[in-house]
Amino acid sequence: MMLAFDFWAHHNRLRAVHPALKLAFAAVALGLVLTGGPAVALATILAAVVLVLAAGVPFCLLLRLLLLPFGFLLPGVLALVVTVGEAVTWGVQVAAWRVGVTDAGLNQAYVLGLRALAAVSCLYFLALTTPLPAVLGVLRRVGVPALPLEIAVLTYRYLFVLERVARGICLAQAARGGYRSWRGRLYSLGLLAGQLFLVTYHRAQNLYTALLARGYQDALLVPPREHQCSGAAVGGFAGLTALLVLVWLWGQ
Repeated sequence: MMLAFDFWAHHNRLRAVHPALKLAFAAVALGLVLTGGPAVALATILAAVVLVLAAGVPFCLLLRLLLLPFGFLLPGVLALVVTVGEAVTWGVQVAAWRVGVTDAGLNQAYVLGLRALAAVSCLYFLALTTPLPAVLGVLRRVGVPALPLEIAVLTYRYLFVLERVARGICLAQAARGGYRSWRGRLYSLGLLAGQLFLVTYHRAQNLYTALLARGYQDALLVPPREHQCSGAAVGGFAGLTALLVLVWLWGQ
């Protein structure tokens, strides 16, 4: 999945648009989603989807990405919806308790789920249309300290390292029959986690040694890349941002 993010970030139709425009739109949309109601969340999802599809990202990939957060969102939504007590609107009697859902819980779960999906859509738009070095270049120009940016670069780099190492170890374990039974799967996953930690630790040490050998002085120097702001891009993003602001004001 990380390879898909990185590929489309460098090969989408909006890659030539100035990253500051995309970052500003995502930041404003995210702020409106976190402070607005369901209408602005729905409008944000539609705007992000339209922008991602305009960039040429396959719809099936976008759909798979939008389904990913449900694994984390569903337990939280269920905790809000399901309740025990006399205030239950629809439910069943279990021994001495009445278990079910309430109108307030359903409304709160709807707002929370829509808001979370809208926030994720904003981040997906930015990740699928803008390479990380371009985003960090904008943040560096607006005065973000170098330390968190360098941590972000190294974290992003090691996500690919972890994925590649984990896939190789998992393939080797499967070739030796490590996942034939539930007990074997648990044992193999334990070995995978331990080996993954050791391999990545040694690679991090080697990376730091290599940086010192190349004159590293507590700053990763990345050559800046110049981007042009076209009138069409500025007008398009300004129009979408204004639309979201109007929806947000209408919902207040």
